[in-house]
Amino acid sequence: MIRALSSRLGYARSKRDAAQEKLRATELAIGRLATEFRRIENGLRKQQKQLASLRRERDEKTAALVAQREALARQIRFSYAMGRQDYLKIFLNQENPYELARVLTYYGYFNRARAERIEATRQDLARLDVLEGAIDQETTALQGLKQAKEKVRGNLKALLDRRRRVLAKLAKEITRDDQRLARLKQNKDRLEKLITGIRRKLKSFDHHKSFRGLKGELEWPTVGPLLNRFGAKRDPGGMRWQGVRIAARSGRPVRAISRGRVVFADWLRGFGLLLIIDHGDGYMSLYGHNQSLYKQSEDWVESGDIIASVGNSGGNAENSLYFEIRHQGHPQDPAIWCK
Repeated sequence: MIRALSSRLGYARSKRDAAQEKLRATELAIGRLATEFRRIENGLRKQQKQLASLRRERDEKTAALVAQREALARQIRFSYAMGRQDYLKIFLNQENPYELARVLTYYGYFNRARAERIEATRQDLARLDVLEGAIDQETTALQGLKQAKEKVRGNLKALLDRRRRVLAKLAKEITRDDQRLARLKQNKDRLEKLITGIRRKLKSFDHHKSFRGLKGELEWPTVGPLLNRFGAKRDPGGMRWQGVRIAARSGRPVRAISRGRVVFADWLRGFGLLLIIDHGDGYMSLYGHNQSLYKQSEDWVESGDIIASVGNSGGNAENSLYFEIRHQGHPQDPAIWCK
C-alpha cells in the first residue's frame, strides 16, 4: 500500500514538474513574441513618421512647383510683350546710351531669372519623382510590417491560450492551503538559492555613486498602486512578503532603479521572467513576473533604462511587477528606498 501511494505521489509530482516545464517554455516563448511585437510596433511608428514626412515634403514641392510654373508663365508673357527683341534690336532702337545700358542690364537680369526659374522647375520635377518612389517604398514596407504584426499577434494569442490551459491544469493539482503553502515555500527557497549562488560569483565593480546613498531618492521601477506591503502576511501559514507587487497594465515599461549590471535574466518558477541587477556594495534589485526581458546577463544598465515589460509570468492571473531590493541577500523595504 505504501509503495502504491509513493508511486502515485511520484507520478503526481512528475506531472506537476512537466506542467511547470510547459509553463516555463510557454512563458519564455510569449516573452520572445511580445518583444518581437514591441519591435514591430516601434518600426511601424518609425515608418509612419517617415511616410508622413515624405508626404509633407511632396506637398510642399508640389505647391512650390505650381508657384514656379506661374512665375515662369508671367515671365514668358512679359517676354512676348517685349516683342521677343534681341540685343541688336534693342541697341539700334535706343538713342540715349544711359537708357541703353539700363535696358540691357534689365534684359540680362530678366533672362537669367527666367533660366533660373526653368532650372528650379526641372529640379522640383526630379525631386517629386524621387519622393513618389520613396513614398511607394515606405508604403510597401509599412504594409509588410502590418502583416508581420498580425502574424505575431496570432501566434501570441495561441500561446496565451496554451498558457491558460496549463494554468488550469496546475490549479487542479493545487487545491488545498497546505499545498499552496508548500509551493510558496519552494518558490522562496529557489529564489534564496539563486541569490546565494549569484552573490558567490559576483565581482566588485566601480560605481559613480554608492547605492547606499540613494535611499529615499530612487524612482519606482514602474507606475501603479502597490498590491501588498513589505513584510505583510501573504498566507495563513505565516509567510511574509519580501518585496512588493505593483499593479500595472500588461506591457508597461519596467525601468532600472539605478546603475548596475544584470546578473540574472531568465525564467524562475514562482517568479516567471525574472531580472536581477547588482548595484554594488552588496545591493541588488529584483524584477519578477515580467512579460518580456529586454536585457541579458552581463549587460550594464543605467538608472531609468527600460529593462523589461510588466506581465503575469510565473503563473499569475493578473498583471503586476514583483519588486525587491536586497542587501547582502536580505530583503529591504522598497518603500524606504523609493520616493
